[in-house]
Amino acid sequence: MDPLTHALVGVGVAALTGDKFALSNPVHLGVVLGALAPDIDIVVRFFGDVPYLKHHRGSSHSIPGTLIMSGFIAAVLWLLLGGINPGLIFIWTFLGALSHIVLDILNSYGAKVLWPFSRKKYTLNLLVVADPIIIMIFAVVIFWPGMPGVIAQAAFWLVTIYLGSRFYMRQRVYRMLKRQFVEDDICRIIVMPAMVSLWNWYFLIETSGSYIVGEIRHFSPKPGIKKILEKAPQNPLIGKALKSRLGELFQSFTPYFHISHCLEEGKHIIRFCDLRYFFREDFLHNATVIFDESQTIVDAVFQPYNKHRKIRVLG
Repeated sequence: MDPLTHALVGVGVAALTGDKFALSNPVHLGVVLGALAPDIDIVVRFFGDVPYLKHHRGSSHSIPGTLIMSGFIAAVLWLLLGGINPGLIFIWTFLGALSHIVLDILNSYGAKVLWPFSRKKYTLNLLVVADPIIIMIFAVVIFWPGMPGVIAQAAFWLVTIYLGSRFYMRQRVYRMLKRQFVEDDICRIIVMPAMVSLWNWYFLIETSGSYIVGEIRHFSPKPGIKKILEKAPQNPLIGKALKSRLGELFQSFTPYFHISHCLEEGKHIIRFCDLRYFFREDFLHNATVIFDESQTIVDAVFQPYNKHRKIRVLG
């Protein structure tokens, strides 16, 4: 989720203490810092885009990682501000950090919650990255006069009801798609929130021979198909591309991707596309591995957010 949402939810968690929010209160400050702390992995961007894309929402978004960060934040706040049991500061700081993890697994990008025991990114596919409903609910906690604890509890109940409604919407869309594509040889159906609209859902249907991607409005019985991608037959070059540094990076970046293989001017072109995000008639994240006639990699580029943006990942 975006930093504003994390900060607002952090304030909501701090308000559960029952005290009026104040940054001079080490518990309140700890909660907000904890709610923002997992995104400290943005510093990896100084080492380049590839390390950032590889490690974002990794160790800093895991339970062990948040425990360590919460302990560090609590110790610093206790030394600087004192006056409150450091254990209490730690507990509330960790609750703030936990709110960050929960929010991030609610959208389709996910987080490596169980790192280092598992490198899998867990996601519930319920929320858009910046959900206006969540933002509005927790903005009320800040500006509502008096009774911060009661208002915060009400906010969390409203969010629970909202998440329940989102889950119902997603399941309803899933059932509609299952009825629509009943004749297809379906392997799996993935339903994810659309990039911007709260009422639209993005879907990915994998069959034995293709991927069908599209978008459907919750109230509409008709899915809008955007692309049908045929699966490329497995061959040694695709296997080499998957095992390359770029291939491994792309597989760690997304669990849902398509591979194509073509021959252009004597060179073998292996293209990857991330099937989760479709924007302006194309997939948002792409990658390309190029082999020469001797099946040696001569170029490998990662293209996040834009096909014109090329990050070389050789090796």
